[in-house]
Amino acid sequence: MRRNLVDMNRVGLLIMLLVGGIVLSCSRQDKVVSPVFRLEGTVIPADSLQNGYVVIHADTNEILIEASKESFFVEAYELTGDSAHLSHRYGKRGGGPNELMEANSIYYHQPTRNMLLYSSNDMGAQLINLDTYDTRPIHAFRQNNALWLMKTEFINDSTLLTACVVPNPKNTEPDWFKLLHLTTGQLTDIEGFLPEDGFDGPLMTKQWIYNSSARMKKHPHRNRFIYGCDEGLYAEIFDLEGNRIVNRKIILDQYPSYHPGADGVSPEGAPDRQLCGFKVSVTPRYIYILLNRYTKGDLRAISRGETPEQFKGPGKGISFSEEVLVFDWEGCLCGKLNLTPFVVNIAVTEDDSTLYGITESENYEPVLVRYTCPEIP
Repeated sequence: MRRNLVDMNRVGLLIMLLVGGIVLSCSRQDKVVSPVFRLEGTVIPADSLQNGYVVIHADTNEILIEASKESFFVEAYELTGDSAHLSHRYGKRGGGPNELMEANSIYYHQPTRNMLLYSSNDMGAQLINLDTYDTRPIHAFRQNNALWLMKTEFINDSTLLTACVVPNPKNTEPDWFKLLHLTTGQLTDIEGFLPEDGFDGPLMTKQWIYNSSARMKKHPHRNRFIYGCDEGLYAEIFDLEGNRIVNRKIILDQYPSYHPGADGVSPEGAPDRQLCGFKVSVTPRYIYILLNRYTKGDLRAISRGETPEQFKGPGKGISFSEEVLVFDWEGCLCGKLNLTPFVVNIAVTEDDSTLYGITESENYEPVLVRYTCPEIP
């Protein structure tokens, strides 16, 4: 596949300046100069890949893919040599028992092989065990419908760290995160977190801009998290100790620009040059951040029917990206990966040997791609 050509005058310069600032902020001398690796992907034939563009999880034997337009939400593929074979589908779409009409967020807890399907629109949820196929409804979200529980991440098999919005313009309590206990629906307050972006307007506006598009992943074995959002280019690492967030370290510091809209609450006002976040995959050693390559101006142009040239063609749409920043869990930039072809999101195996993503064929069909990861010093 031909390599996508990106308009570096607008996006690339901003990212290069950002990466330079991050590198200088690292204290470890051996990581002051971070290597850049160019990775060529290998197409992995998949026997039933129809509408899946998001890789949820990957290991040496199996890959889980979101099937957004199918009758099921998730497909599992067995990896055998240089091919992938559909082994099972999970999460039936519909209005019957043990079904959901939608699931706009899917979370996987690898130690228990439990998968949580959740819709932040109607707060419907279900928990599926991928080994036993046991499916049970989760009522904990709807029990707390006084809050907007936007994005979440497993802490253990029964507790979630949840990014929330308090739907009250007069609220002044910084309830940024809650612990949600799945079996009881109980919420536990979390202390010690608020992005320091200088915004002094309604707290609801601030929570809305960050948590409605939050990106959040837990370290596989520790209570350390990476958190950010799809507004601006901001991310930080922190530890969760009991019900307190401690040891915060910012690794991407381009906070979103915003102000309350005409209704006094809804966020708006981002400049055209503002970058638009990332996708993330984590392993015990590293955090892999796939940078979105579009700006607010690009989104506005597309909404007017004026799609920029760099987003035209198969595998070049606005959802596809190439640049991956690799951080360790102390927050130091360790390297950068440039992927060919572009992919929608990424999943890296636990041993850091292989990265998977999905691109498009010349006929605009999803194609599974595998990249061999370099040894990062």
